[in-house]
Amino acid sequence: MPDSNGTRAARRRRLTPAARRRLQQPLPPELVSERTTEDGEVLRYLEGWRAIDEANAIFGPDRWGAELVGEISSRPHPGTDAGRAVVYTATVRVTAWGCLPHSDVGTAVAEENSAEAHAVAVKAAATDALKRALRHFGARFGNGLGNEPASVTAGAAGTRPEELRRRVLEIAASAGSDEARTESWVERRYGRPLAELDAPSLAAAVDALSRGLHRRNGQRAA
Repeated sequence: MPDSNGTRAARRRRLTPAARRRLQQPLPPELVSERTTEDGEVLRYLEGWRAIDEANAIFGPDRWGAELVGEISSRPHPGTDAGRAVVYTATVRVTAWGCLPHSDVGTAVAEENSAEAHAVAVKAAATDALKRALRHFGARFGNGLGNEPASVTAGAAGTRPEELRRRVLEIAASAGSDEARTESWVERRYGRPLAELDAPSLAAAVDALSRGLHRRNGQRAA
């Protein structure tokens, strides 16, 4: 029979009832981020740094961990010129006391052929894999987000351009850009001032800024 020290160690490695309950609770709306695609679809997701915070809170900072499985691979992005864009793929395994380990695959795209773009994509692929592996543990890590009906933005369903312009400025501000810099970026990218963009262009701007912010957060979390 195990001694008292062995019994205490076994108990410490069990997932507590409170942790099990929390894993099955849905992700609070305030923890869910959104980005809009060029087609006007709103994608809902959990950011990498928030997933790590949730894992620390549920399992304990010293009772879970993540590791790369194999090497991060790369391949040319389909449908683009050779060397223009590269897809990076990573596999991460997450182990937590009291749970079976889970692994999953994440991807990220380097859209520009620069050292910084490739470095960010490598880290983002690892962060994406980490988040996907954590989703196997329960709803708390956003396991149900992909099954929820997607809403749409102006380009497809008539959201007012004024609302999209507000979102452009809000997302840019979250990334540390003031209104003047954002206006300048919009005009360089789309050839027209922000106030003159139509709904599809505004939806594309929201998506571009959201993806940029997502990559930045992924780099920070990694």
